[in-house]
Amino acid sequence: MESKPEVLPILRYAILALILWNFPAFTQIYINDSISSLLSYASYGLILAYVILNKKTGNSYEMLVFGGLYFLIGILVSQSYIKDLYSFYVTVVKYFIIIWGGYEVVKRTSQKELWFFLLSGALSILGNIFLFQNPVADYGRYSGFYLDANNAGLVCLMGFALSFTILKSLQLFGKLSFTGLGLITLSRTYMVTWLLLNLMSIRLSVKNAKMLLIGFGVLVLLVTFNEFLPVKNERLEQIGALINGGQQNNVQALNKDSRTETWARYYDALFENPVFGNGYRSFLAYGVVQSRWGVHNTYLLIWGESGIIPLLFFLGFLTKLFLRGYQQFQEKPHGLLMLSGMALFFMTNHNFMTNEYAIFILMWVSIQLKKSPYTEKFGRFSLDEKQIELATTEQD
Repeated sequence: MESKPEVLPILRYAILALILWNFPAFTQIYINDSISSLLSYASYGLILAYVILNKKTGNSYEMLVFGGLYFLIGILVSQSYIKDLYSFYVTVVKYFIIIWGGYEVVKRTSQKELWFFLLSGALSILGNIFLFQNPVADYGRYSGFYLDANNAGLVCLMGFALSFTILKSLQLFGKLSFTGLGLITLSRTYMVTWLLLNLMSIRLSVKNAKMLLIGFGVLVLLVTFNEFLPVKNERLEQIGALINGGQQNNVQALNKDSRTETWARYYDALFENPVFGNGYRSFLAYGVVQSRWGVHNTYLLIWGESGIIPLLFFLGFLTKLFLRGYQQFQEKPHGLLMLSGMALFFMTNHNFMTNEYAIFILMWVSIQLKKSPYTEKFGRFSLDEKQIELATTEQD
């Protein structure tokens, strides 16, 4: 059966731009709250309009159930950390619109389209250098539309992983672009994950090892360039000293305010209520721990706020995707690579439940890795609809 043609694809492109380029949050910082709110509500309104026009064809049931468990248990356990119930309900509604309606958007989004939007968003990192500076937190690290170096690093990692299966003429360009732009963020999470993805890609071809040398060369160029700046970037100085000498004090400087130290602040509260958690928003800033830093770990956030049940459900969902990604690695290497990048990102970020572009990407990967009913019969070969129809006829 042929799928129905898409109605008003321009709506989908508008949604992808608003979500994947993080425009609502970006305009809140660089323009004003009114425009930010307008763009935010517009993105959700467009998602609903898109679903009405194109009809529902499926759901991410795991993400719907997980969200229901997380928010329901979180609000029932405690409301002491919620300053505004209205904001809580708005967050819940937005999450379910993103999952329920956004599923249709990402389902119709091709690899080339997602790659283009990720590359366009990543290029905003260059804009952060030459056109605009972050008025909230300018630490000599650049994040573009994404306002945070680790978030910008995630976008670069997703684009880098997707570059392994994009058109051959664009593969090298994509890998080089996302590597260079990601390194500019100076995100430790990006660097470690980028190294892992490159090591995994060697399984596809030994030739992929050359990206390790290219990435190291780009990092050396950044460190060298930093030496000629009137005001040197502290993190680049630390990395440069580590490359040159590997002194212990430089390693300690790089590990200063590391994520492991942040997580440790929440362990006592975590094990006080391991079954049902401490309540919604308890593991964010000034929650159960009186600190301006949240837990910076999605897994600990879920466990600490709503208990072990939602966490196990979420981990089960990811495990299922990892198994599919491993089985389909040769055919769809981007699936396992993107999943690995996201899984590590979740260890350093606690905003997943409100991070629309991260949710979009995770849903897109889950759809890409859904098994075809013909996978077992025909192995890893990709079949078009006509071949499948002929195979079905033969089977009958």
